Amino acid sequence: MEFRIAKDELIRALSRVQGIVEKRSTNPIIANVLLEAGSDGMKVSATDTEVSLVGHYTIECIQPGRLTLGARQLYEIARLVPTDTVSFRLPEGSFLMEISSGKAQFKVLGLAADDYPPIAEGGDGEGLQIEAADLKALVDKTLFSISGDDTRTGLNGAHVEVTELAGGRTHLRYVSTDGHRLSLAGRKFSGNWTADRSVLLPKKGLAELRKLVDVGDGPWSLLLSDTQAVFSRGSTSFSMRLLEGDFPDYKQVVPGGWQRRILVQRAHVSQALKRVSILASEKSHPVRFHISDGTLIITAKQPETGEAREELEAQVEGQDLEIGFNARYFLDALNVMDTDSIAIEIGDSLSPCLVRPGEGEADELFVVMPMRLE
Repeated sequence: MEFRIAKDELIRALSRVQGIVEKRSTNPIIANVLLEAGSDGMKVSATDTEVSLVGHYTIECIQPGRLTLGARQLYEIARLVPTDTVSFRLPEGSFLMEISSGKAQFKVLGLAADDYPPIAEGGDGEGLQIEAADLKALVDKTLFSISGDDTRTGLNGAHVEVTELAGGRTHLRYVSTDGHRLSLAGRKFSGNWTADRSVLLPKKGLAELRKLVDVGDGPWSLLLSDTQAVFSRGSTSFSMRLLEGDFPDYKQVVPGGWQRRILVQRAHVSQALKRVSILASEKSHPVRFHISDGTLIITAKQPETGEAREELEAQVEGQDLEIGFNARYFLDALNVMDTDSIAIEIGDSLSPCLVRPGEGEADELFVVMPMRLE
């Protein structure tokens, strides 16, 4: 096996897999990347057996071959080599890869390619296409509210389904919750999806997918099998194992009506929450909303730190109300919204709060549970 590759191309290939490979595992080979050199380029594969990435890169192939090498170590070598081209040579029958760049030389011990876990790159299943900007929005608007508690089966991923909207439109919809807040976002797509089918995508997989979506333009394809979701675009294929477990009936959590509705500028609420929460408890970030005619007042008070208060102009419908929230939960939702104004819809002081765009017909909303404040 022998090939030459541009330093930038090698760094690009290896930087994309750093979040996927397992650095601590009883199986050392999944801390490696699989390099497969051939006349049509080099295929670089990485997996932790749950999340996998396969990319194709340009090389000058002298002798085809396959070997796995440590992903982190190889990435550090690629970043620090002194010239723009890196040469790889593996003597026949050896697992000791010779790497050279200028006067820098390395010999890195690899593991057999045949022992690398198989990776899904497609196959039979249902497929659809979605624009990169829309896929990015779906992940951004739901990733932050996926539960990080491994014991909460069904909440450790984003629930994905196709839903029919008014006017005969259909959207690919992502929904996530950690029990304290819920996020929902939908975007248009093309392709086929069984109407009553839904899947659960893991948090790690979505976080890694988000990094890939940021690079380049054009639509992504999603192919579903019974156990895998495979996202692909161009020469890149990214797969994740579907989670088992049942996502809760989120429609029961979304409030069906409101008694108070506040229309206010998103940036004003966001900045006020950041300022006021400086003097809130760092553990639960409690703030109080005082809602009255034409005004939203946000306050925080802690005996050991002091108190803060900010008043905002708002369009208010309904009676006066005081209600407590975790400021961080509110800010997480506001940070991923795009509209200038937001609508805050509340029942009473113990009811879930619904936050949605204040204008347009966007298929997105955020639910924040209230806090009991002394």
